[in-house]
Amino acid sequence: MSRIDRLICHVMPRAFLLALVADGRLVELRIARRDRPSLTESIFLGRLERVMPELDAAFVDIGIGRSAFLRAEDRAGIDGWPPAGAPVLVQVRNDGEGSGQGGSGGKGPRLSMDIAVSGRYLVYHPLRTGVSFSRRIEGEAERERLAGHVRDLLEGGLVLRTASSGASSDLLRADATQVLERWEAIRRHALNAPPPADLTARLPGWGDPVERALRDHGAGLEEVIIDDRGRARSLQDQFDHRQEKIRVRWHGGPMPIFDIDDVAGQIDTALARRIALQSAVEVLFEPGETLLAIDVDSAGAGGRQGRAPRRAVEVNLEAAPAIAQQLRLRNLGGAVVIDFVTMRSAYDRDKVQAALAEALADDPVPTQLYGFTRLGLFELTRARRGATLAAELEALHHQQTDEPTDQQP
Repeated sequence: MSRIDRLICHVMPRAFLLALVADGRLVELRIARRDRPSLTESIFLGRLERVMPELDAAFVDIGIGRSAFLRAEDRAGIDGWPPAGAPVLVQVRNDGEGSGQGGSGGKGPRLSMDIAVSGRYLVYHPLRTGVSFSRRIEGEAERERLAGHVRDLLEGGLVLRTASSGASSDLLRADATQVLERWEAIRRHALNAPPPADLTARLPGWGDPVERALRDHGAGLEEVIIDDRGRARSLQDQFDHRQEKIRVRWHGGPMPIFDIDDVAGQIDTALARRIALQSAVEVLFEPGETLLAIDVDSAGAGGRQGRAPRRAVEVNLEAAPAIAQQLRLRNLGGAVVIDFVTMRSAYDRDKVQAALAEALADDPVPTQLYGFTRLGLFELTRARRGATLAAELEALHHQQTDEPTDQQP
């Protein structure tokens, strides 16, 4: 399992760029524009607009200028639909196309009534019951230890995140107290606010992209590097208060912050159509409107400098984790077909599929593997979650070049 151990944050006048790094490898680049912040995880008291029986879904007004989408499967156990105009407590599962606060056009956000309030070590579901665990927490003894620490802390359901493995009772209790305080603030606001209303907008740090990255990965972080002195000081004070052993480093030198760990170079690689691996194996990405094709080319990898040609399975085992990394880093979604180097052995094909599944296990976006077809192509699907990295960077570039340069942050 790759653990995010470093967060490198470039603060720009109109955006945050957050590089999530594991052992020097760029895992994910989050782009948070100030003019269009993400709504994902935000909780709203919405108003049901209309039900579409043919889709078994409904449109909900959450006050952002476009209707959000709620499927029947996301009603969290509620039978039937409320009448039009009824208030509904919902949470944004993912931003729609062109979505975000103040955006217009495009597909609206997808909602869920299964509310989740995330902490560093656990996720609180007020409408659920019982304790469940991340699939990455292994061993009955550890699961029972964790459950014993949190079982009686909150009314509702709790999910122990991967980071909770090995955590002390004090850390778990402190995290539970914090998520409960957030939920109580949300609940009080819901009782007093007329719909539509954003119930999390006033929560300290809720929509801040740095705070969100810390909620998601803070339990495993060793270092935060940021090129904003005020934020660096504030983060250090926060960590000291919580007695968290995360180093904070303000980057104020002449070297661009994304030269650290060659983040800039790794971004360039993620924007390239063709990438070369260490052994000279090349992987070609051909995105289409409905299908992403990936080709593994071993032509330059075998027999050089007197070395014996590499077996097909060796080439594919090298390519599999690189493909998984690029799918997440580039934020590519939809149907994916991979043309690995041809393998005649079913055993070798199973090894490559297992390697790809292991490499994709840490990806927070749902991915379904379907295996090899009769033609030897590998099929998978990855859920779409917002724009691709290339599209996000292009939009950011246009924003930076189109707006006047004399505006202050």
